[in-house]
Amino acid sequence: TRNLGTRNLGTRNLGTRKLHKNFQSMKTNNNQKHTETLARYLSGEMSTPEMRAFDEGTGISEEDKKVIEKMKTQWSAIEGYEEPKVTDTRKAWNKLHSRLAGENLIPDQVLVQKNSFIPALLRVAAVLFIFLGISAVVYFAYNHKPATEMVEVNTSNEANTLIKTLSDGSVIYIAQNSLFSFPKEFEKDSRNVELKGEAFFDIVSNPDKPFSIETDKAIIQVLGTAFNVRTKNGTDFELLVDRGKVKVTLKSDPSRAEFVTVGEKISIHNEGLVKSKQTGSGSKAWYKQSMHFKDESLRNIINVLNRNFNTTFVFADNETGNRKLTVTFRNETAETMTELICTTLNLKSQNINGSVVLSEIKEDAKSN
Repeated sequence: TRNLGTRNLGTRNLGTRKLHKNFQSMKTNNNQKHTETLARYLSGEMSTPEMRAFDEGTGISEEDKKVIEKMKTQWSAIEGYEEPKVTDTRKAWNKLHSRLAGENLIPDQVLVQKNSFIPALLRVAAVLFIFLGISAVVYFAYNHKPATEMVEVNTSNEANTLIKTLSDGSVIYIAQNSLFSFPKEFEKDSRNVELKGEAFFDIVSNPDKPFSIETDKAIIQVLGTAFNVRTKNGTDFELLVDRGKVKVTLKSDPSRAEFVTVGEKISIHNEGLVKSKQTGSGSKAWYKQSMHFKDESLRNIINVLNRNFNTTFVFADNETGNRKLTVTFRNETAETMTELICTTLNLKSQNINGSVVLSEIKEDAKSN
């Protein structure tokens, strides 16, 4: 392509030199007006009648006719050459500038600004736009956290205690007419839940992720402990500790807080915290009487049973522990609970070294 362009350029230069030489010859033999007529003819600027009259040779000598034929050939050679098409933005803008200025559409001063000031302004605007875009991406990446997906458990008039095991292994025993909200997965540095009603909390210890419970009247903060919380109609509040230590802070006045330990309870009266000793059977009396598991894994169910009863359930493999089960235990013996689990999930049980081992029933055993 480059070689072809070079040959075309040479052809054009040669044709231009020949045309110029013949033009000079015509100028010496004819007056200026005649020369201008010839130029108009070669450039195609004549009207149709003028071109017809010129071709018929009006007022032209035979010698000039021969020269004109040569010049037409040379002109065609020049016209056949095409410059490589390269977009020239400045040239295009100047062309538009000249056209608009010639038609008096806009002042010359404004057009000069278009040619110099506006491109510079556009470059600055583009840089600012890119900078702001990057800043926005960085800001949202580091500061905009997606909303945590919360799960709500409403026990309504359910007579049984609903048992929920959270993602960190903590177990919540939810009483009837209670609303408990928790995230499917806790955040990296905190474990925050909400309670309206009554629940018993058995919290797994994790010093790096404190556990916080928000109620209508108070915020409860723990690391690893077991305690009972009861609220009623957004007014009454009572907390009893069975294990560990709990911090209770008034929502209405965060400067007022109390630590509660084993054997103590705390309540709110007249917008103040009142701490006292526990009396009676403590907080464990109610939630073990009728325990309901809804679509819970066998692993979580066994963990709760072994915490609260004199049982040593284990499962033979992980697949068995992942089986889901909905079941209610009402003051059942270990033998009855074993039978309920095995019947519902089609499992078998074996007493091995003092533990009840639950496992799948093999196909060959079924056929026998």
